[in-house]
Amino acid sequence: MMRNFRLHMPLALKAQKPTGLKMLAPAEIERALADPWRGRVSVEAVAATRSTNEDLVHRARLAQPAACVLRAADVQTHGRGRQARVWHAASGDALLLSISVPVSSVPQSLPAITLACAVALAECLAAHQVAVNVKWPNDIRVGGRKLAGILTELVIDRAARYTLVIGAGMNLRLDDAQRRAIGYPAIGLDELLPSEVEGSREQWLGWLGSAILDAAAEFTRDGFDPFCFRFNHLLEARGELVDIVDGDRNAVSGRIVEVDRFGRLVIESDGTTRSISVGDVSVRAKS
Repeated sequence: MMRNFRLHMPLALKAQKPTGLKMLAPAEIERALADPWRGRVSVEAVAATRSTNEDLVHRARLAQPAACVLRAADVQTHGRGRQARVWHAASGDALLLSISVPVSSVPQSLPAITLACAVALAECLAAHQVAVNVKWPNDIRVGGRKLAGILTELVIDRAARYTLVIGAGMNLRLDDAQRRAIGYPAIGLDELLPSEVEGSREQWLGWLGSAILDAAAEFTRDGFDPFCFRFNHLLEARGELVDIVDGDRNAVSGRIVEVDRFGRLVIESDGTTRSISVGDVSVRAKS
């Protein structure tokens, strides 16, 4: 199972401590949803939380939701990405949302849902004149700088019912302190669309939420096949020599060929191909 995809079994619910920060407007987020989802999704917005994913995961462990839930936050105190990496963002400086999707069955290619959602977000940005690539498996990038990331989790409740929780974080703006805290090249949406960011967080949350909901619906119906070609078209460093790092070890080196129909990264080395399910891509410096 890919490590960008987490499996959760039932646990007790933990209460969240309110922070008193100014809240987003859920009604405005709902108005920004695409027509097929408006009125069919429960929209929530909070000033602050540990993690929007964590909130929905705790809930889904107790009971599968009756319908999809979109939860957004102004700030997360314990936001995280793959392999428990910290998500750095000051209040109001990022688009932070998670969506819980009740599902009746688990397809074989389920870990690739993260890649499908990456395609959806990339295509949503393209519709607003922002061209991006996707670094396998889940980073949305512009010119080698990270704009957004996705974390998908599968939750099983006490009645053995399944819920997908799909979280996304996108940088709106970054100051020097935030860039230093992140520790890798990053970019904010304000650098790409300076005239469309201020005062439009609810609009963007609605657009991004609709893209994720569309992708989840298509994926649970048809699997990863409809997304595979689209992901490969967006795949960063395709054809380049890379190292795949798993934890503190170099798992494999070679050239990126593509992703396969299960979302695995296909690497070619010395005439042999290998499919990788886990790891971080590190592009070799050109000599």
